[in-house]
Amino acid sequence: MAAPGLVDSEEHGQRIAGDPAVLKLMLSLGADKGLHGIALFMAEPSELLTKTGVRRLDDFKGKKLRIFASQFQSVGLERLGATPVAMSLGDVLPAIQQGAIDGAISGVGPFTHMHFIDAAKYITLTNQPAIFLVAEVSKKWYDALPRDLQALIDKDAAAAAITVNPWTANFRKKNEALWTSSGGELIKLPADQQASMMKTLASVGADVSGAKPALATAYKTVADAAQRLR
Repeated sequence: MAAPGLVDSEEHGQRIAGDPAVLKLMLSLGADKGLHGIALFMAEPSELLTKTGVRRLDDFKGKKLRIFASQFQSVGLERLGATPVAMSLGDVLPAIQQGAIDGAISGVGPFTHMHFIDAAKYITLTNQPAIFLVAEVSKKWYDALPRDLQALIDKDAAAAAITVNPWTANFRKKNEALWTSSGGELIKLPADQQASMMKTLASVGADVSGAKPALATAYKTVADAAQRLR
């Protein structure tokens, strides 16, 4: 679900997260590891934080950028001419301060509340890829409950996944305002550059997942929902 180019907007991502086929797929993951999924929702889009500012696609070239440890992200950035560096979020701020990397992919929320403004002042609003969160409970605990309580947990979790949507949208707006009020700048690529970027990223999900049949099937489920819900 974190493949670039899959989600067009926050509202689009929220519709995808509520799709029955997507929910069936995502909430079943981890069952063999003792997990029972109860809710899925979109947290926010990923954005790009840099020390110098990315204002055009050419500005990606040669930059070392932190990503999640996923080929969906590494392949996409490589196609834009950047060098992806997988790194946990807690290591990113010192890496930027020390010059080990030029920037990072994450949400505006972490950038704002973890005081990334101390190291870099520019966030380019690429809106790619989307960040989804899944809520899990212990499968052993869940399976031991009476069926009426299982149904209550699933029902309430599903309702909460919808209720949280306007809160997350408002939280993002507050974080963007906090970023600029703290001296940071929010950058948007020119419309033609954004469109070109989306075209470059459009096939990443299919190309990366194609190497593994099970992943390809899962990606197709999500991609089909994304297309249907546009």
